[in-house]
Amino acid sequence: MVLNPVVSKLTGKLVVLASASPRRREILTNLGLKFEVVPSWFKETLDKSLFKQPHEYAVETARQKALEVAKRMPSKHLKSPDIVIGADTVVTVDGLILEKPADKQDAYNMLSRLSGKEHSVFTGVVIVLCHQPEGREMEKRIFDFYEETKVKFADLSEEMVWEYVNSGEPM
Repeated sequence: MVLNPVVSKLTGKLVVLASASPRRREILTNLGLKFEVVPSWFKETLDKSLFKQPHEYAVETARQKALEVAKRMPSKHLKSPDIVIGADTVVTVDGLILEKPADKQDAYNMLSRLSGKEHSVFTGVVIVLCHQPEGREMEKRIFDFYEETKVKFADLSEEMVWEYVNSGEPM
């Protein structure tokens, strides 16, 4: 695997995923990375109107998630992370940022809005490198990036949308 030299350098480091997402866990596991999961407590309430581009919103939300975990771990988990990885994904369609649906009706409305259209999926990723010198405050170096994926939905029938919503997958 191409990443083996990188992953091997992380041996003995406490790598933390600031997310409970099964898909994000799967990605890191497939990379061969050894990590702990510490879901972020950051409330995703950033004002979307403050960001010029959707990817900026996704990256900033990922940053806040990762920083919250990095700050909390030494006091609440009694260990300091070496690396914290945060991520956030948003969908944009017709200039509107869509996030996780609040409920089944919201999921139905979102999927119906995407039916027959092309939309973008932005994932912002933030990596926080942490170093805590003895008796001093934690030092952090932050790296971020994002990825955009264009997706085109076929026309979806109402039955198809409800079947998918009722599967629980959109939630």
